[in-house]
Amino acid sequence: MAASELHSNLGCTRNSRNEFRSSLVGTRSEHRPVLIVIAGPNGSGKTSVTSKILHHDWLEDSEYINPDNVARDVFGDWNNQESVLKAANYCNEWRERCLAERKSHIFETVMSATDKVDYILRAKAAGFFIRLFFVSTESPTINAKRVANRVLNGGHDVPIPKIISRYDKSIANCIALAPYVDRLYVYDNSIEDTEARLLFRLSDGELAKRYVEELPNWASTIFPI
Repeated sequence: MAASELHSNLGCTRNSRNEFRSSLVGTRSEHRPVLIVIAGPNGSGKTSVTSKILHHDWLEDSEYINPDNVARDVFGDWNNQESVLKAANYCNEWRERCLAERKSHIFETVMSATDKVDYILRAKAAGFFIRLFFVSTESPTINAKRVANRVLNGGHDVPIPKIISRYDKSIANCIALAPYVDRLYVYDNSIEDTEARLLFRLSDGELAKRYVEELPNWASTIFPI
């Protein structure tokens, strides 16, 4: 099934989504490669969640696709704009190669643009088992402050208007993907100097477990509980 057909199903009913998921079974081999995506707005704290996931048994033989590492190790400078652009292209090709060769892989993304949504849908159509970890905060103001602090410590800068616009787009794309990924883990990382809180987990678009009594407003838009 083509990614375009997956896109067309984003607005379908729950019953038809279940039928759609069932229709994918025939496209999968006995061994399903795994795609792990850690997504969320700039400054949400994705890297902290990633560092834990990298030590999990899920990874097994997964390839970790990290543009910062590529910019540093392949192109010589993780904080140079030219190296960053080259690393982004390099990682895009790497992901496409993993997809074509059915290799398990993991990457981080802001997921505010449609290209990453399309990639996840194509991976789903190709039979990958999708684990999506989504990390956000209750306000883009929190994200902007964190990015500013990161810059003071030598990290990447992101213009404030981009942080704000990407915040809403990233959450909207998570809402769109929620019914289609195999597992969705939603974290809130609004409180400084504490670990991100796992709020709830979805399995095949249905609630599998809730970890907190009350959801932040932004998280309830992804899956009202």
